Amino acid sequence: MRLKRGLRPELAGEYEHTVEGGRTGDWEPVVGSADELLSQPQWAGAPCIRVVVADWWARYAIVPWVDTLASASERLAHARALLAASYGEAVSRWDVQVSDAPPGIPRVACTMSAELIAAVRELCVRHSVRLVSLQPQMIVAYEASRQQLPETGAWFVSLGDGMLTAVRLTQRHWDRVYSVRIGPDWTRELTRLQTLGRLARPEGEESTVYVDATMGWREVAGTTGQDLHWLEIDAPPVTTLARLSRVRRMAA
Repeated sequence: MRLKRGLRPELAGEYEHTVEGGRTGDWEPVVGSADELLSQPQWAGAPCIRVVVADWWARYAIVPWVDTLASASERLAHARALLAASYGEAVSRWDVQVSDAPPGIPRVACTMSAELIAAVRELCVRHSVRLVSLQPQMIVAYEASRQQLPETGAWFVSLGDGMLTAVRLTQRHWDRVYSVRIGPDWTRELTRLQTLGRLARPEGEESTVYVDATMGWREVAGTTGQDLHWLEIDAPPVTTLARLSRVRRMAA
């Protein structure tokens, strides 16, 4: 999607394309499709670009605070070790980012393919556009929706093609990250999160599951989604990320 510049950016163009070919999980065809799109006259000349990477190509881990780790490099190495333990040695060569947090508070580590990131940056250079941000879907969805979320005691879910990613919100930080590949029976995972939330709920806390998804996903959920809190598409967007998220929710 393309937004007009200004204090209140407006939608100037929207394009949806299903990328076919290649193996499941390959990002090369997607980058190639973006290259073709940016070559078209109506999309060329954009001064800057924000890239949201599907959670299919991202991995997450909660990094507990360790007093003996005194430097950022040591904490980064700790995060890499946790990610490798969860997802295998393949991710040890990926790019890793760790969130900021006060001392004593767990942090969130996210890793994506270094080759994918390099390909996106090369794409921007080739089309003379400035890369403003490159973030995974869960991070973008959470930042756009956090004003609608409670501070503690809930699950936040981001749904995308083939992937469900959820985080448990506790006071001041994320307590858990849960990612699973999904198919036609994806509503079972939402039901499982609802049950887990009720069982793990401390007395006095809510256990609501908040879901960020397109209208198409909501319609498929049917009666399964009645006890879920679907984040509203009519919530007033106050940032560019919120506007992008709103347009995504309205998609089919």
